[in-house]
Amino acid sequence: MSNVIHLNSRFESSWDHYIECQERAKQTGSLEDGIEAGRAWRLWLNLFMSEDQKEVLDKCVVIGGKR
Repeated sequence: MSNVIHLNSRFESSWDHYIECQERAKQTGSLEDGIEAGRAWRLWLNLFMSEDQKEVLDKCVVIGGKR
């Protein structure tokens, strides 16, 4: 049962972090805050992806932007 509680805690923590970053980006309209929200979203998604899926996303190239 403690594994389930630990996993739920990771989900909640990651989700809360994303929501905080997203709200900050909405409030400021800052590109940097938007990028941080995107990174927080990716961390949230990582909780549900296999290593192969993560590897595919890590190889993606952003056109016209910095990575």
